[in-house]
Amino acid sequence: MLLLGKAPLCAIMRDLLTAQARLLAPSLQRPLERSRLAKGVFLLALSCAFCASGHAQDQPCKVVPAGQDFWIRLTAPVSTYSSKIGSEVKAMLIASPNCDDSAAFAMRTTVEGHITHVRRVGFGVWHSSSAVTIDFDKFIAGPQTFAVKTNVLEVANGRENVKAGVIKGVGGQATPQQIMSMRLLHLPFWNTEAYWIFLLRRGAFPFSPEPEIFLPAGTDLRLRLMTPVELPAEFVKGPQEENTQRDAEIGEDIRAKLVALPAHSLTRSRRPSDVVNLAFIGSQEQIEAAFQAAGWTYGDSVSAWSVLREMRAFSSLNSYPHLPISNQWLAGKAADIRLQKSLDSYQKRDHIRIWNESALAPDLWAASAIHETGATWSIRTGRFIHHVDADIDAESERVVRDLTLAGCVADVHRVQRPEKPETERNSSGDDLWTDGSLEVLELADCETPAIKAIPRSGEIARRPNSKLKRFVRAQVLSVHDIWRSNAIYVSFDISRAVIHSLRRRRAREYETKVNISAKPPSSGPN
Repeated sequence: MLLLGKAPLCAIMRDLLTAQARLLAPSLQRPLERSRLAKGVFLLALSCAFCASGHAQDQPCKVVPAGQDFWIRLTAPVSTYSSKIGSEVKAMLIASPNCDDSAAFAMRTTVEGHITHVRRVGFGVWHSSSAVTIDFDKFIAGPQTFAVKTNVLEVANGRENVKAGVIKGVGGQATPQQIMSMRLLHLPFWNTEAYWIFLLRRGAFPFSPEPEIFLPAGTDLRLRLMTPVELPAEFVKGPQEENTQRDAEIGEDIRAKLVALPAHSLTRSRRPSDVVNLAFIGSQEQIEAAFQAAGWTYGDSVSAWSVLREMRAFSSLNSYPHLPISNQWLAGKAADIRLQKSLDSYQKRDHIRIWNESALAPDLWAASAIHETGATWSIRTGRFIHHVDADIDAESERVVRDLTLAGCVADVHRVQRPEKPETERNSSGDDLWTDGSLEVLELADCETPAIKAIPRSGEIARRPNSKLKRFVRAQVLSVHDIWRSNAIYVSFDISRAVIHSLRRRRAREYETKVNISAKPPSSGPN
């Protein structure tokens, strides 16, 4: 009866009441009439509320607005050495654009595109750096396909730069060792006795980065939706893997203990450093299995070999998958687990420190996750230091997303710290901002085996297989630097580097201020 709508329902109720009233004796008619009328009014109000809620549910979001950023993960590799124009590129959606404040598409929705431009280095005769443009133009959600227009903005933890949608590889002049070469090559023209400095540098750092771009399966890309996407009325979003209850209540005892934890870890010199932004409920085996399934690795202990590997990775602009992670302390305890995730860059990586807090509650762990965006030499500390992304909350969201995709998360809760400042600085002087919340992940045994957490296709050639070809290419590429071997160019290059450094610093400060002003107010503690 409720499905008949408001007007027919009212008419039926009115007719029933009138018909029954006519059959009653006059002495009983008035009391029963008032009673039945009250019941009818109650049923009518209930049906109206039901119809209103059903009408609201029957009006889903029809248009996904343009201008939103979202993340995809490649399920097939891309290489400027092997890929051709028109080659198909496949990926899956890992963070959907929103529609009416909720994800428009489910996790693991298929995303397809094709390569529209490739610049291959080859032997380095014509080009000293590579480039590729990928046009992702299709979302495939079950039987339905949606045409989209997107633009690539970022390669996560990659050394590649993205400009106007074009992914650009590193050039010979952009590497630390080539910068040193350009600074030193002009010395023989001023003093021939200084030529040994150039030879010494070439002997100490005989490494050069791979100029071809290679994006393996599992690479995360940030895209921007350039045009709105219309959703048909019959579109039903697939089941979400992120079936977490972020608004669900967590035990009051656990919440109180998490809030009482220190908000920062401390360095060896007891300076406040990283913000504690995550917590886990699970065994150590579950934590290790979850991060392994998501592609995270342990850092090496600091040693002479690790320092040499670090210097090589820095000079060749390559990654060091087991780069050591410095120790930090929380409530006087060193981190029990230190993990990281990187792609092909020494400067960029995600890393996390995890402390066992089982003394407070069984299987309770606190953690601090940050995203490193650059590496520089510190005169104060006498070592390389990493600079971090100011948005701490974005990194905790990234960890939640990685472990959820791996099928290792049972539930997620959010705990709000009272009176947590939104802006701070870490021990390296980087600005940080956060809403002060803790993401609490209840872990479960991973549903997806680690090797299948990232669907993979057959690998493709990323560079020439022959060492002789790569050697010849390196020598040909060195010719490109001959015209730069003079003091005039070096002066220009140094000036340009200083200007770019100042611009990047101002851009980071401006972005931090914008993010802080755009941050929605917290909803209070759960």
